[in-house]
Amino acid sequence: MTTKKNRTIITVGENKQKMTRKVDTYEYESLAECIKTDQVPASEIVQIFTDKKFYKYYKKNYLNKWT
Repeated sequence: MTTKKNRTIITVGENKQKMTRKVDTYEYESLAECIKTDQVPASEIVQIFTDKKFYKYYKKNYLNKWT
């Protein structure tokens, strides 16, 4: 069963928007940890997840561990 936070992250990440922020690959792990530990505001997560490559990385490596 997924938590409310997981459902929100999935909804934001799968929303079809034009990319507004590109995440460099060397930032993936540290940024994902910051998102996981609630250090990134929701409004910024929305922008970050427009980078579908990063969202795919996050979903594979972090969301599956929570469910």
